[in-house]
Amino acid sequence: MAIKFGLTEKGFIAPTYAEWLEDVEGSFKSRFGDDIALSSNSNFGMLAREYAWRMVEVTEQLQLVYYAGFYSTATDTSLDRLGANIGVVRKVAAPSHVALEITTDDEYLIQAGEQFETEDGIVFNLLDDVVTKKDNDGNWVGIGNLESDETGSMNNVGANTITVVSNPDDAILEVTNQEPAYGGNDEETDEDYRERLVLENISKEGPTANGIRSALMNVSGVREVGIVDNDQNSTDEYGNPPYSVHVYVLGGADNDIAETLNDRVAAGVTLAGSKAVNITDDSGITKTIRFDHATEVPIFIQVEIKTSDSWNQDDGPNQIKDDIAQKINALEMGQTVHLTKLFSNVYDKPGVEEASIKIGIAKDSLSYSDVKVKRFEVPVCTVSNVEVVVDG
Repeated sequence: MAIKFGLTEKGFIAPTYAEWLEDVEGSFKSRFGDDIALSSNSNFGMLAREYAWRMVEVTEQLQLVYYAGFYSTATDTSLDRLGANIGVVRKVAAPSHVALEITTDDEYLIQAGEQFETEDGIVFNLLDDVVTKKDNDGNWVGIGNLESDETGSMNNVGANTITVVSNPDDAILEVTNQEPAYGGNDEETDEDYRERLVLENISKEGPTANGIRSALMNVSGVREVGIVDNDQNSTDEYGNPPYSVHVYVLGGADNDIAETLNDRVAAGVTLAGSKAVNITDDSGITKTIRFDHATEVPIFIQVEIKTSDSWNQDDGPNQIKDDIAQKINALEMGQTVHLTKLFSNVYDKPGVEEASIKIGIAKDSLSYSDVKVKRFEVPVCTVSNVEVVVDG
């Protein structure tokens, strides 16, 4: 066959079905004569089409093998194998963890396995027995460690949101989490995993700003990293001391972050931040590692639409909610939520004729303007934060 296919000096060539058919028909003519019948219902014609289709399937499989060798095009297990070659594995789905403050009417034992939840039904399990003790104010208080019942980032709930005792107990007066839950992680998508692998190749884990970011992005549960490197002999605009590094991390467990910073930040560098975690290094010396968690800014949206007969009342609203939430959650630290960029996720739904969108950081304070966040804040949105009002 004269057709060129497979790996060439210009990359991999995969002919189309029409190109393969033309090539096979030409081969048949050269062997059996130009006057042979090649119509779709002739014997030669049917054979030519069968050979052409089989060659398309073969070349497509060869093309997949070729693409499986590159970070930019590999998928699924092929991408996992490329990551394993450089010691960077895909992040698996993980539950969220948080400390819960429990107040009772007297000294009381709360056994491991008890469940607590948020108002919207995200359930957490108590990992260890907790005995409440009288504090300085005369209240009976205990601190317990919780783990979310399910895996996923949706379990990284905000502070003071776990307030419900799943099995009501008259002895328990109040429960709450003083800090946000952390560590909940969805199974990493090919796109996110590929981005980390590319980052790892651009900048290996190490003491540079990019190296520190690469190392922290490989920590389970970490979704974003921001770094301020103050190399001046004066306090910078953020209040960081001279010659210091201030790391902001979205997600991840405090101890995991601290251990990674201890391993990757160069000796003698001053770490700034309000979060202080004590760790013990390999030589047995206790060190205080400082950093800060990036602040999540919840975004609320109200979408009002007018629809036609082609509007799908059952799936349409949920599709709008999902798409808008995904677009906002894809924004990086410090990025503005642009109102106009959300319209495409509404008008691409069949049946939407007119749309009006309001956004804001509080459900009762929405407007027709962009939402700007600070450099170390991250806009986040859940499906429940998106309201769709349909005027058929």
